[in-house]
Amino acid sequence: MGMLYRRKKPDPATGKLVEQGLWWMKFYDDGKPIYESTGKLEKREALIVLRRAETKVADGQREGPAVKRTRFEDLIEELKNDYILKRRKTWKLREQHLAHLKPVFGGMRAKAITTPKLQAYVAKRLEEGAAPATVNRELDCLHRMMILGQRHTPPKVIFIPHFPRLTEDNVREGFCEHDAYLCIRGAAPYHIQVAATIGYYTGMRKAEILSLQWDKHMDMEQHCIRLERKQTKTNTSRGLYMTGDFLKVMLKAKEVRGREYPNCPWVVHLKGQRVKSFDHGWTALMKRLGISGVLFHDLRRTGVRNLVRAGVPETVAMKISGHKTRSVFDRYNITSEEDLKEAANRLDTYIQQKMVTLPVTLEEAPGPSESDLVAQPVEKWRRGWGSNPRSRCQDSSFRDCPIRPLSHLSA
Repeated sequence: MGMLYRRKKPDPATGKLVEQGLWWMKFYDDGKPIYESTGKLEKREALIVLRRAETKVADGQREGPAVKRTRFEDLIEELKNDYILKRRKTWKLREQHLAHLKPVFGGMRAKAITTPKLQAYVAKRLEEGAAPATVNRELDCLHRMMILGQRHTPPKVIFIPHFPRLTEDNVREGFCEHDAYLCIRGAAPYHIQVAATIGYYTGMRKAEILSLQWDKHMDMEQHCIRLERKQTKTNTSRGLYMTGDFLKVMLKAKEVRGREYPNCPWVVHLKGQRVKSFDHGWTALMKRLGISGVLFHDLRRTGVRNLVRAGVPETVAMKISGHKTRSVFDRYNITSEEDLKEAANRLDTYIQQKMVTLPVTLEEAPGPSESDLVAQPVEKWRRGWGSNPRSRCQDSSFRDCPIRPLSHLSA
């Protein structure tokens, strides 16, 4: 139970200690006494502040000193520590987000970050020409910071405001048909040929392909590619088997490496040197072939779609491609015009198999001959109460009977 009191100060006239000034309150949080000013001169108003403070303690929402002192920069430290502990690989991307957040929220207390201020930030970023997806990622960064502050002991953030969300329309729907893939592989330089083949047949990410080494990850006896956890984006190891044309290309790549660059450990290399990126080479290749809008990542989408087309169960296809969530996998399983035409043909074949009668007009429909016609007894059709033989109502079946004229109509 809390209490109210006022601090005593010496009276300038008498020199005695007298109570004066604002009302202070004393209450307990987890057995510890808390002394805070109510900021009220009236005892009735101060009592209301005390009751609110006790209610927050009971609900576990009391704003302690850490909550009042926490600023935006303190939450950045929480985010950085979380990345270090979980060994996340996207801190450079977070630094880009923080570069836009700092000019607006830098130096601000965490409790002062409200929904209106977030909405103002969204409006500002849109005026600067930022894409809705970019703004959402920046807000996600700030939201994660506040969640980590709330989980801290003692909490640095008590209340997390509502974060606005913008509609995103940046989902790519590009894919590469088999003929286009063969054209790209035939015209590409050696290192892009190998990378494109792996991406097309397995749906691996470009970073995963460029990190492959012959001795560590390529089991040519079992015809398998074995990815380690640290190589994958989802920190999940997986194995991919090679068959057919894919296996032939990789055996040829190993033969070239053993003959010309025996000391090179990398599967994708340029004259024995590791390839960290080939974006400029891919752009030049597409320009030379006259193909626009095709990215290397489209090979990953094509690989996922080919797995589904081949009848591979989607759970197995997700393990091969390295997708953890179904929502992201569905974005890669893109439907093309050929898929729609194939679906229409399958539907027509199915209906033709289920049809019993032919779709003809009444004149063309074959009917029974006169010799097949046999006289059948006709039963009287009854309805209503007349169908009940014990009913006192008259039978309402079709039969000849006099009709009594209605007198009000005859007049």
